[in-house]
Amino acid sequence: MSIDSDASHWSDLFPEELIPDILELVVVSWPALPSPGRLDHEIKISKEFIKKLRLEKNHSGDLPFKIWYELPEIDAPDNDEGRIDILFSYIGTPIESVYFAFECKRLRIPYPRPSRLATNNSDYVGEQGMMCFVTGKYSGSVTNGGMIGYVMDGQTKEAITSVGKLIKNKRFSLKLAEDTGLESSSVMGTSQNVRETRHILNKRKFTIHHIFLAV
Repeated sequence: MSIDSDASHWSDLFPEELIPDILELVVVSWPALPSPGRLDHEIKISKEFIKKLRLEKNHSGDLPFKIWYELPEIDAPDNDEGRIDILFSYIGTPIESVYFAFECKRLRIPYPRPSRLATNNSDYVGEQGMMCFVTGKYSGSVTNGGMIGYVMDGQTKEAITSVGKLIKNKRFSLKLAEDTGLESSSVMGTSQNVRETRHILNKRKFTIHHIFLAV
């Protein structure tokens, strides 16, 4: 068996043209998932969701990536290892760092009385959410990543509005591009509850694609 030693044709970035396919795959696959419980944890939801993503992807027959669940990221700076919730690995390259990652968080969790509705916005925007991409803990070698918000009470409009406000309040720590916030998706428009944020990191521009899914 011969091995092609010429790496010049391998991609060192996840292909931009595949990102709309990934976003569409998430949106289309979600309704096929049996409705999670309103208090289910995101780990349980994502584990079941990835089965539907794989099934839908395999039916398409022509999407050049594989989908993985909770893969460890061992190349993070300062050994800040974590587990990527949903990872799309591009089969057009042998480079391990070329992938598209989703971090998944619950939003608007309707805990029963006497507790209150928990927006969970801080977790979504914070160190274990969007900041995973800003710090380079995840997707440190590419220019795109994603957040999935499981909106546990089904109110996606309210979730988008409140998350958007917190993102603006945290714009400096999130390293947002000037005069930007949680905006319409450049590849999906405002349809299907898809948005994006644009960030200026130390050596690169980075886009986080946000999908808000109603439970």
